[in-house]
Amino acid sequence: MRTKANAKYVPGGLPAAVLASLFFLVSLNAQSSRPAKPRAPLSPSSVGQASASSASPRFKGIWEPVSYPEDVKLFDVFFATADEGWVAGGSSEIRGGFILHTSDGGVHWENQFGDSQSTDGAIGHIRFLDSTHGWAMQWTGQAARLLHTRDGKNWILSGTIAEHARDYMFTSDTNGVAIDGGRLLQTRDGGRRWTQVNQCEVNVQAEGLAHRANCTWIRVQFLTPSVAYATGFSVVGSGGGPPLRFVVLGKTGDGGATWTLTPSEVTNDAQDAFFIDENTGYVRVGPGDTGQLFKTTDGGQTWTGVAASPGERLQFADPEVAWSVRYNKVSFTTDGGNHWNSREYPFPAHVETFSLPRRDRGYIVGDHGMIYRYRIVPLDYAAKGMIPAPLLSGIDSPLDVYMEKLVAHVNRMSAEVGLPPVNTEMGVAADSQSGVAGSAFAQATDPSSSGGGFTQNTDPNPAATTAGTSAFSQDTGQAQTTLNSVSTEVPKFVSKYRNLNLLLAGLQMASQMPAQVQALQQSFQALKTIKDPQSATAAMTSVQTGVSGLLQMVRNAFQEPH
Repeated sequence: MRTKANAKYVPGGLPAAVLASLFFLVSLNAQSSRPAKPRAPLSPSSVGQASASSASPRFKGIWEPVSYPEDVKLFDVFFATADEGWVAGGSSEIRGGFILHTSDGGVHWENQFGDSQSTDGAIGHIRFLDSTHGWAMQWTGQAARLLHTRDGKNWILSGTIAEHARDYMFTSDTNGVAIDGGRLLQTRDGGRRWTQVNQCEVNVQAEGLAHRANCTWIRVQFLTPSVAYATGFSVVGSGGGPPLRFVVLGKTGDGGATWTLTPSEVTNDAQDAFFIDENTGYVRVGPGDTGQLFKTTDGGQTWTGVAASPGERLQFADPEVAWSVRYNKVSFTTDGGNHWNSREYPFPAHVETFSLPRRDRGYIVGDHGMIYRYRIVPLDYAAKGMIPAPLLSGIDSPLDVYMEKLVAHVNRMSAEVGLPPVNTEMGVAADSQSGVAGSAFAQATDPSSSGGGFTQNTDPNPAATTAGTSAFSQDTGQAQTTLNSVSTEVPKFVSKYRNLNLLLAGLQMASQMPAQVQALQQSFQALKTIKDPQSATAAMTSVQTGVSGLLQMVRNAFQEPH
């Protein structure tokens, strides 16, 4: 069956009425953070069990098929949010390349690029910075084609990349780094030209002797647009015995132009690595199920073994939750990688790779169009082909609830000064009427009034006066109290849930969210200096702008559709 551009497929081939009901349930249960979102993350020792403080579990973890109907090979998957993602593959290992896209968690798939029946090369190695800027490799037998999208929809040829490049990462539309064997390559023009910036050679001490050894890179990861780590391994002969292997770490602080290389005391072939921040990272070494995990907390100067043997590939959703997959075994941690658990699942094909956009949502892909989605659902949820799975940690933060309260307070204050409510789709009830009872400012409806659009409430009745003169300041005080709760929660949220799936989203969460809170606090301070209705309107406009910006950041952090 030929894959047609923009053709949409609904997995399972169910009748339209059934599909509509199923899609409604999926949408309702998958994304609503209120009230369906679990509020009690479980520790690794209690995975799959009810919370100790709960009488009975209300949620469960599941895998459910959202597969593509063609007999194709899927080589990579990347989800920018819990629901929006891309998979890439081909009809074989070398041809029929295509890129599929979904915006509803795999319920529907559309072909964005390529044709599985064509003779064009297969596609893989998908990378995204955010939900619009992404890259993919299309193999040709020589230099691979580098595909690029700036809107998450349309793909163009932006350049080429080494055919056997094992990994690459861009920090903007133009700047990127790739690894090819022992070479580190950099581009500043989107992939049209690549420059070798490092050939991996290190001095290694083996059996008391110094050796100059070449090495092979296996992973490159940017933590900021300037700071990145490359992880690899070197091989050293040992006087006729088996060769010795050492993990090698490369670091750049200038976006990839120059690198400092450091061999470590960890011996064995590096299989994969992942850094949570500039100091904390993990490297997985050794083949198959005999591999071992090592952790560093000082930027690779020293490493400590972890009593776990997860799969060859590591990916963290946030600083606490990570997965690692080998064949059909999924290993996971919920405490930053210190402890791991594993489960074998009866997937119909071996897992090729996976994507972990959020701690409570993941996707795996494999041969024959296999795509499975992990998510947390209500206990009574059922779906065809569903596979039971542990109940992993959900997002346990009151930040979104605090934001609802803050928006409600601000909307009441806005009504007091005659402004429309904050533009939001959160469903917060807001009184948009001006001149309501108890308002500190009431809209002047007398056409002969010369006092402007607002007039101070001067009702001599004591009860009315108290309500009229204090309502605005009371709402202001309540809003500031709620904002203080937001201010306290934001650092905790950033530390625990910072997005590690997307470079730009994680950086925005870590820096801009606290800055937005501080700016909003300053706007509230300005409300205390109000002397007239015009000043109130200007101050409230500033507050509304700040609340809207912070609301957008919180939504992006929770990765909820809106």
